[in-house]
Amino acid sequence: MTAEPLTALALATEVLAWLALPVGVVLVVIGLARRSWAARYEPVQAVITNVREHEAKLRWFSQGAEVHESSSPLTGPIPAVGDGRTVWVHPARPESPRLDDPSHDGRALLLLGGILGGIGLLAAVASFVLPLF
Repeated sequence: MTAEPLTALALATEVLAWLALPVGVVLVVIGLARRSWAARYEPVQAVITNVREHEAKLRWFSQGAEVHESSSPLTGPIPAVGDGRTVWVHPARPESPRLDDPSHDGRALLLLGGILGGIGLLAAVASFVLPLF
């Protein structure tokens, strides 16, 4: 009689392990891939060349001394023409800069994947141990 609740609990933990562990591993892999992609961004100093109602034009030089230009939406105080701003440029796509720091990319995926993977691993161990009692 006492084995039935433990068997039911073992089955529930096995289902949890089958759900949480693969999802956690996939999220960790995606998070690591995103972190490695974001690590290649380089900070570049851009100059604001034109300010319109809701956007500003930015211009910067790439590694090969090529001039690139892009529009960015205005957030916060309106900048003046000639102001400098740091943008992050990926070598594979120098024509599309980022205005935010890419150092935080993939952290949430790694954290969530680690939590789900840990829960799935604990559930897998529990699903093997519980039927022994």
